[in-house]
Amino acid sequence: MTDVVATVTSCFRAPVKSMQGLEVDSLEFTVDAAVGDRTWGLIDRDSGKLMTAKRYSRLLTASADDDTITLDDGRRVDIDAPDASRVLSDWLGRPVELCRAGEVPDTGYEMTFDPPDDDAEYFEIPTPPGTFLDLAAVHLISSATLAGCAEARPDLNWDVRRFRPNLVVDVADGIEPFGEQRWLNRRLRVGTAVLSVGSPTVRCAMPLRAQPDGLARQPGLFAAMNELNPDHPNHLGLYLQVVNPGTIAVGDRVHLEG
Repeated sequence: MTDVVATVTSCFRAPVKSMQGLEVDSLEFTVDAAVGDRTWGLIDRDSGKLMTAKRYSRLLTASADDDTITLDDGRRVDIDAPDASRVLSDWLGRPVELCRAGEVPDTGYEMTFDPPDDDAEYFEIPTPPGTFLDLAAVHLISSATLAGCAEARPDLNWDVRRFRPNLVVDVADGIEPFGEQRWLNRRLRVGTAVLSVGSPTVRCAMPLRAQPDGLARQPGLFAAMNELNPDHPNHLGLYLQVVNPGTIAVGDRVHLEG
């Protein structure tokens, strides 16, 4: 038995870790990730760690499709170009290597547990083996949760780009903001894929960062997410794993199994 609890309204993937990505009509999911999502990442040559905007905020000012990176100074870099790593090193002012996930030794990224303070201590978090993901194969956000947060805290900007999900869904009538957290430990059938809901998405410094097209730095989001989600402070969205690979498209219904 299944219940229709939501409808997919947007699909996103980011070809390069922590850079601006793509809004697409559909996503194909393997057991590990959406195809084309976080396929590439920058490895700091000195530390061997994966660079993310959790620590290196300038990454968010660049954008990438499957072939090309566009930097904030207007330069365009062919991802497959022999000099891509050199150009990106020059841009960031530190030696980096543009690498494909799964073709380098497993690594980790650095983040602080005090997101508003960029000078706080950073800790290394391992990436799932063979990927440049933070934690899970799928990241889902409910538009009702974002709308509820915006209504409760209109002084803050809750643009979905701050949270970098794969899937945005409109929930069924009667499901309140953060109500999708009741799906924890359940399965969702969406399109031809089956997903297992693992945990709420813990938020790092990323939503607080400035981004292109008018998203200013906004450290107040951290306190707001603690305030608005008391059952899971500083969490917004869901992390899911892929049980059965398949394709999910805009307009697909989300069925809660069991």
